[in-house]
Amino acid sequence: MVKDWPTAIAAGWHPVAAEADVGRKPLACMLLGQRLVLFRDGERIGLLRDRCPHRGVPLSSGRLVPGGIACPYHGWRFAADGACIEVPGSAVCPDVRANALPVRIIAGLVWTSLGAVPDPFPVLPDVMDDARLDRFWWRLAPSRAGVLDALENHLDPAHPHHVHPWLVRAPNRRRKVTVDVRSGPWGAEATYVEMGRNGALLPAVMEGTRARSIGRLWPPTIGEVRLESARGAMLSIAVVFSPVDIGLTRPFAHFASTRGWLPAWFKQIGLKAFHLPVLAQDRRMLRLQDQSRGDGGYRIGPLDVLAREILAHANGEPCPEAHRTMEMFL
Repeated sequence: MVKDWPTAIAAGWHPVAAEADVGRKPLACMLLGQRLVLFRDGERIGLLRDRCPHRGVPLSSGRLVPGGIACPYHGWRFAADGACIEVPGSAVCPDVRANALPVRIIAGLVWTSLGAVPDPFPVLPDVMDDARLDRFWWRLAPSRAGVLDALENHLDPAHPHHVHPWLVRAPNRRRKVTVDVRSGPWGAEATYVEMGRNGALLPAVMEGTRARSIGRLWPPTIGEVRLESARGAMLSIAVVFSPVDIGLTRPFAHFASTRGWLPAWFKQIGLKAFHLPVLAQDRRMLRLQDQSRGDGGYRIGPLDVLAREILAHANGEPCPEAHRTMEMFL
């Protein structure tokens, strides 16, 4: 049930699909354990609970018809606002409604909220609307992971040495890094000042000498990692983590990078190819983490830089302006 989720996630806005994926057939999806169906009605996109109010059959098994969607059992037709508009074989139409949900099309994604009173729409990373950058979405399949675990994993500086050796971090080559952490009602941001050459594959190929990296929380479930090189290049990986169900999360990953001599399509192929093994390694660790979820709570360690902020925002706790500086070896 929605009430079983952290406050800001239960009432928040989450993507359920890319706008481009909503086509000529009903599209079944799930959010917070609730089954939903997306469909096009002309230029409009409708989103209903995936249940016909007549006899409970999933509407996603039906078909699109002029004005809405038809149930496969008795053919009852429903508009995008949930209103029953036709009962085939009857001259009258009952005052029955399918459960319709709010829809917003923003940044190429279809967003909705299951909250009785939805929270304000989240602030999205600025790179998602910056036409000066090379950008693309990578819409990944759901995988076993708690939504907050997946979010923290994306923003976590400590695991790459162990989970992604030589891909993201050189396992036996650490150096002192100063970390500047700011947080507040707007979210949280950790800036890692490095000014050195990372010997791992991705940084060596794409960055050369790294000037700094930034991990930013865009509450409640968006994490951005931004890498900046000494020569002015920038790569942003902003991931919207959609809570499909308990222990099942779908990442919508947005990549943005400074334009250069490499064509955008070539960078897209290269970034996906590199991140496939990284993704597989992260998913394995998150799956193992999820399997032991009931064995006890978590402890926050000295390198869990944004863990407290992630939990506070998810649970609707006060998040006053704060600032701290720390050192670690990365």
